[in-house]
Amino acid sequence: GTIPEIDREALHHLISVKLAATGFEVPETSMRDEGVMKLASDLFRQYAEQSRLLTGHLAPVDQRIQDFIDMALEGTGEKVTLPEHHDAAGERILNVDRYGIARELSLPDDTSIDEYHNEQISSYRLRNGILHNPLNDRRTTKGVFHVADWGLPIPADKIAVPLVTYARLLKAAFNPPPDLKVLPYTSTWADPVDTMVSLLVRPLVMPEVPGVMPEKRLEVRYFVPGGCVANIDFV
Repeated sequence: GTIPEIDREALHHLISVKLAATGFEVPETSMRDEGVMKLASDLFRQYAEQSRLLTGHLAPVDQRIQDFIDMALEGTGEKVTLPEHHDAAGERILNVDRYGIARELSLPDDTSIDEYHNEQISSYRLRNGILHNPLNDRRTTKGVFHVADWGLPIPADKIAVPLVTYARLLKAAFNPPPDLKVLPYTSTWADPVDTMVSLLVRPLVMPEVPGVMPEKRLEVRYFVPGGCVANIDFV
């Protein structure tokens, strides 16, 4: 297929609305359509309250993933819980659900700034697109690709690690340091947004055979700290 064209101005409108709807403060200087934001403010508050009331309840796809993690880690003594989109501590997750949003989020809202840096990644806006340069960017996984010793046999060129290692790495990944959660898009704001960012993809793995079987899709949920939102621009 073809890569869809990106309307950057429309994406900036959408980002402002999504941030406000998720419960984050959007400065007036970053509102592309202040009238719409004011008209929708009551809806945003209602949405935030509904999200608060659903604290402790996962979306069906997340519940299926959580059930799998619970089953896989049974017996390890470790409990890993998926981040909630609005938890009891007031943490919120920004959902990325449209092509191009992660790319816009990976650089500051200020159009005069064409680069962003943190301790893990550097992003640059170039004439022909965006360049994301991770701190540890390897062109091969030989000798460093570790696979949890569970389920299918592990290829000889990979390194097997105990399942508990996977559990503890996953738990640490879901609890990044606060400075790594700062969303690049908001880094120049007086009060930058620090959050996790989520992306759900459901690629087709088996097409429908009419009258015989329905299509089958794989459900993949990405969670990244806000400062690493560039990672899901690759998806």
